Amino acid sequence: DQQWDNGAYAGTSYWLNLNDYAGIGQGAGETVWATAPLVMTARHMWHYGDLKLLNETMRHHMEWMRFLLKNFDDGMKKKGYDEELKGYVKEGSGLGDWLTFRGRDTWLTHQSFYMAAARCIAYISAKLGQS
Repeated sequence: DQQWDNGAYAGTSYWLNLNDYAGIGQGAGETVWATAPLVMTARHMWHYGDLKLLNETMRHHMEWMRFLLKNFDDGMKKKGYDEELKGYVKEGSGLGDWLTFRGRDTWLTHQSFYMAAARCIAYISAKLGQS
């Protein structure tokens, strides 16, 4: 109930468009929160060894990964991050380091959770014997 038909996970379950401005568009919530279902599924497996949950959710996680692969770079450009980070002042929309005395590093946070999504897909695939 938290995923759009295009594969995007929203940042919240109940109000799907609540944080669209903070994400990469098209209904995707902020990358950290939108990647949470995938990260929590992997953590659940690490803790409980529950392969049933992996089987039930893998299709949805792959849809999110396909969405990221298709839309992430353009979404980041629309947020004001160019390919060379010219003019980058660490103040884009999205989550970042809230404890820093300088600006929040939102570019790094978006990129990090994109990588976390890919790592979780690889982990879940390996557990399910998929490539």
